[in-house]
Amino acid sequence: MEHLGQEKLQLGQYGLFAGSWSNLLSGALAVDLYCCTRCKKLEFYAVEPLEGETDGIAQVPCPHCGELHEMDDPKCPHCGKRLY
Repeated sequence: MEHLGQEKLQLGQYGLFAGSWSNLLSGALAVDLYCCTRCKKLEFYAVEPLEGETDGIAQVPCPHCGELHEMDDPKCPHCGKRLY
C-alpha cells in the first residue's frame, strides 16, 4: 500500500430544499489515503487527533464551573448553565 497523503472528506448530505447548506455545518473528517500499487484499491483511515488537539473550535472555560467547552456552545455541557 502506498500512502497518498491526507484529505478531508465532507460530512453531511444534500437535502431537497436546503441543497448543500447542511454540509457547511457538518464539518469534515480527516483521513489518510492509501492505494494498493497492484489493483489501485483505495483505503481510507481516520486520522486521530493528537492529545490535547480539538476539532478546530476554540475551547474556553465556563464562567460558572470552570470546565473547558467549545466557544460556540449556547450552554455549558458540564453544568448546564446558559452562557453569554
